[in-house]
Amino acid sequence: MSDHIVLTSHTRRDKPAEPIHWGAPTAAERGPVIASLTDPAQRNVIGTHAGAYAIYRALAVAAGSLQRAHRPDLTDTSPAEAIGPHPQWGDPDRIVSLDPWGHLVSTVFADRIAAGVDIRPTIAITRAHINMPELMAAISAGRLKPDGDILEANGDVRVTKAAVD
Repeated sequence: MSDHIVLTSHTRRDKPAEPIHWGAPTAAERGPVIASLTDPAQRNVIGTHAGAYAIYRALAVAAGSLQRAHRPDLTDTSPAEAIGPHPQWGDPDRIVSLDPWGHLVSTVFADRIAAGVDIRPTIAITRAHINMPELMAAISAGRLKPDGDILEANGDVRVTKAAVD
């Protein structure tokens, strides 16, 4: 019996169609992270895109509401804010468990996506306004002063959010 512990139910491949070169200085040189279930031959990582939400995809497919081979339309999915790149993104000893370029796949890998490779974003960058009663109380008490840029007079705060898959 082997001492190796398998942490995925997906079949092992000797060589992925798109190898990943961890530590490469750019997303293009590093290669795409492909966790697609639509074409197992393309996979080069364990897990699945939208991991925590994969159960909802499975339920939609089982209910007949979503085609098994459905791929998202990545039109207009550019990040709301420019983030990075940073030198540590190319350091294999610093980035080991996520894809720091995951918000840029629709542009960096546009040619491969157009050719049918199922590459999906692993990070979503969005802008939002949040409102916290504690901030309004701090404004009223004079502990915070709205600047109109980040903090509004009504207590709204402009934020940039990153959702990591």
